[in-house]
Amino acid sequence: MITEKQRSAFGFIGTNPIWDEMLSVIQQTQEALWMQAVSINSKGEDRIHACGQADGVNMIYSLLISLRQEARKLNGLTEE
Repeated sequence: MITEKQRSAFGFIGTNPIWDEMLSVIQQTQEALWMQAVSINSKGEDRIHACGQADGVNMIYSLLISLRQEARKLNGLTEE
């Protein structure tokens, strides 16, 4: 369930340069961690650690996107 603070923070109208840059940084981090995890130079525990980090970043990214979608829906900013 989304809180009122989350609804207010993520339910903005139009674009937000902070939001856009934050998502960009997260996506860049995801890519770097994925590349590290699948690198031929990554072995054993290092690979496991990189996969765990990538999974954590994916979870945060997905959570933020979900919060944004739910807030927009609750604020009447989508057709759903």
